[in-house]
Amino acid sequence: MIKQNPFSIYDFLGYFIPGALVIYIFLIIFNPSNTEDFVTFLGSNKILDFDNILFFVIISYSLGHLINFSSSITIERYANWKYSFPSKYLMNLNPNHKYWIGPIKIKLWKGFLALIILPVAILDYILGEFFSFKEFYTKKADKFIVEMVKSKGLVLLEKLGAPVTESLREYDFHRIFSHYVYENSKNHQSKMTNYVTLYGFLRSLCLISVLFFWFLLYKIIEGFGASNYDIKIMLTSILFLTITSYLFFMAFMKFYRRYTLEALMLIVIDPDLKENSKS
Repeated sequence: MIKQNPFSIYDFLGYFIPGALVIYIFLIIFNPSNTEDFVTFLGSNKILDFDNILFFVIISYSLGHLINFSSSITIERYANWKYSFPSKYLMNLNPNHKYWIGPIKIKLWKGFLALIILPVAILDYILGEFFSFKEFYTKKADKFIVEMVKSKGLVLLEKLGAPVTESLREYDFHRIFSHYVYENSKNHQSKMTNYVTLYGFLRSLCLISVLFFWFLLYKIIEGFGASNYDIKIMLTSILFLTITSYLFFMAFMKFYRRYTLEALMLIVIDPDLKENSKS
């Protein structure tokens, strides 16, 4: 079993870096003439003492938690609503899944969510749907692997004493699979942890790009008609943040899918899951 450090790589990439990044970008935006002196945020003096560093780490880490959680209920929720969970589309269990389904209340929430992450939703619709970019991050597994996962997955559920009365599509089977393989595949624990870290980090970066998209859009509207207003620079910046948001979304989806596929493949190669029953 991997020994957990008090400050793990997920704490560093998933919380501290996103929080520190937001703080640093805001310093650049609000004080562009003094960006070379980052310590101005930490204190009035020019010396990086322990108290200032500790204060910056605490603020960054706390802000990173907020960003990480917010990204899980926006970016990841949108991905699950739009494409279903990776375990489902990898196994081709819900090929006709659509975003605009469910009762009116859910549709309203989905519309509100799409508005919040507008740059991602727009490019995901244009590039993902019409130009099939979604094939890069929602590609289903090979048919043989799918059948192997189904076969061994049912054996595992029966082995664990689960009441298998319906098809795998009706179960949150990946939660069981991932816990099982993490506990029984010690050599792959670090790889799975790295995937979780990377997709959490990229999910946060995606949300940060979206937030600054809205911030820049607000500044464009606020400063419209001013003497120093440069529409070309503003529109270029908006386009850059829109593309960046979608690229981070694609990268998040890539590692979200890889993490799930890793767990499914470990089910496939598990020698203890032999089809010895009438699954």
